[in-house]
Amino acid sequence: MSNLLGELDDTVDVEYGQFTVQEVSTMRHALAVGIPVGPWTAVGGPGGLLLHSAANDHYPTVRLELWDGVPPTAPGDWDEVLELACDIDSAVRLQSVTAYFSTHTLPIAHPGSHHARIHVGNRDAATELAEGTFTSAIERWLIQLWHD
Repeated sequence: MSNLLGELDDTVDVEYGQFTVQEVSTMRHALAVGIPVGPWTAVGGPGGLLLHSAANDHYPTVRLELWDGVPPTAPGDWDEVLELACDIDSAVRLQSVTAYFSTHTLPIAHPGSHHARIHVGNRDAATELAEGTFTSAIERWLIQLWHD
């Protein structure tokens, strides 16, 4: 049975339909991972995760969790659940694509290669948001991290 080591509930500025889970040191940047061709929800790599929202210019709720092993399946009604890999150092935080970052951080117990299970909900409602509305708490994300 895996144990929850840390959690962080926050919001983030989505700009250009994107945001990141970024390591605090910023020696490597999640934006450098690159945007895939075609429809996408998330990519991971050195420095964190790049996430694609269903809307521009809004503030979704995001919960980050750090686990000591594979977490149990998260209950709830999710539009999409996917797993990918990333490499992160001693702490991560939410960050916009234009460098606005949260003051809240999630310490990482074991820097290095991690798995990320990404859940996203309320995407249909988010697609109806007009550009530049900066509405809060429509789209919701749960991101579970655990060390390899």
